[in-house]
Amino acid sequence: MGGERYDAYAAAPPGLACLHPPTKRRVHSSQLTISLSCEPLYAGGARRHDLQTESRFTRKEEFVKVLMLGAGAVGTVSALKFAQEAMLEKLVIADAVSARASLLADRLSDSRVSALTLNAGDRAAVARTIRETGSTIVLNAALPVTNLEVMRACLEAGCDYIDLASGGTDADGVPKLDDQFALDPEFRAAGRLALLGMGADPGTTNVYAAYAAKHLLDAITEIRVRDGDNSVCQGHDGFVAAFSPWVFIDECLCKAVSWRDGRYHLEEPLTGFEPFDFPELGILDCYYVDHEESKTLPRFFPQARIVDFKLCMDDVTVETLRVMKRLGLSSKNRVRVGDASIAPRDLVVSLLPQPKDLAGRMRGKTCVGTLVKGVRNGEQRSFYIYNVSDHETAYSELGVQATAYQTGIPPVVAARLIHQGVWRGAGVMSPEQFDPDPFLERLAREGLPWSIRDDSARSGIPRVLPRSSRETAAA
Repeated sequence: MGGERYDAYAAAPPGLACLHPPTKRRVHSSQLTISLSCEPLYAGGARRHDLQTESRFTRKEEFVKVLMLGAGAVGTVSALKFAQEAMLEKLVIADAVSARASLLADRLSDSRVSALTLNAGDRAAVARTIRETGSTIVLNAALPVTNLEVMRACLEAGCDYIDLASGGTDADGVPKLDDQFALDPEFRAAGRLALLGMGADPGTTNVYAAYAAKHLLDAITEIRVRDGDNSVCQGHDGFVAAFSPWVFIDECLCKAVSWRDGRYHLEEPLTGFEPFDFPELGILDCYYVDHEESKTLPRFFPQARIVDFKLCMDDVTVETLRVMKRLGLSSKNRVRVGDASIAPRDLVVSLLPQPKDLAGRMRGKTCVGTLVKGVRNGEQRSFYIYNVSDHETAYSELGVQATAYQTGIPPVVAARLIHQGVWRGAGVMSPEQFDPDPFLERLAREGLPWSIRDDSARSGIPRVLPRSSRETAAA
């Protein structure tokens, strides 16, 4: 995170209470999978149904106008899912690359969908577009570096905001999660909601933690987010990133925030080696990665002794990242190469396959979940709440790879809940602050069923080996 101090939420909204009711319902089975009809399967294992005719959540008199920034792999999934919504009145797909936005709009072939060229980092242009299109909610599926400008545009134009991830460090000047939360008073004053990190992880993983607190445990002591993928990419041998390569490099090579014993810590990059047993994937090697969950979950679950995030990476990926760091190829600072000026990381990213281009080439599955430990009825219990999605099935359904599938659906579900007032509030908020039940019910219907593995009797998993960290001042 740059520097040796992580001062989380110095300007963040006050209060620690979640907004959903503190009522509890016991789940007695050791494994629960949500699957809601007998139609063919989605990529994530759920059953297909006709979203246009479903009436439980859709009221005909209510319609939503969406401005979606970014037409990459994740934006493609979100757009496809928005187009299935009966409550959608208008979807404007905007991207800095005009062909990318227009191609996606053409693919949807829906009179409610249009495309335009727009730089998400141009606050004035985004605010003007919100006003001209009458958008009621903005989904920012562009790079996290644009988050702050888009949020300010939403404040100026008067609409709600959702993004998928945050980024930045103290060293690079890129806006951080803390900077986004600092806008909370302005969003409260405007009566608008900004929902941060509403993808797969962060996003669904945060909701899993809220579900465990509401239904599975009386008290939470540990929250460990674990992300695994056993896929291979046909036609490409070596380093590959299933989501934005620029963001992937950033998350892996900056110091990772974790929470232990009431304090934030900064973990050295690519440390914390841990074999983790993923459902359907088996045991994969995981490492600390800087992620939003480690920063927000301690705020709303302050009783947790440990909160961290680890991502599985194979030996080739780990070694490639280490070489990049040693050679300075991960740097964001521009250097002169002959008559040209270029950032080394931009060069590396330009040489890698883009996530959108991986569709149809990936074989295997991806698992995103939250391991929550705590006490229930005086006994120590442990539950891993997760979704497994298949790359080939995601491609056959939507023409995308599974990581994009898992990330692009949650913000569409959240947008529906916000529009209908099921998830309500004003200010800058995180997914774990809301009632998890309507979200998880809808998520399963949209193609991402979730399961609960009772890990209470398991020993040695997760097994955490000695790691290097630097303790920082408690927030």
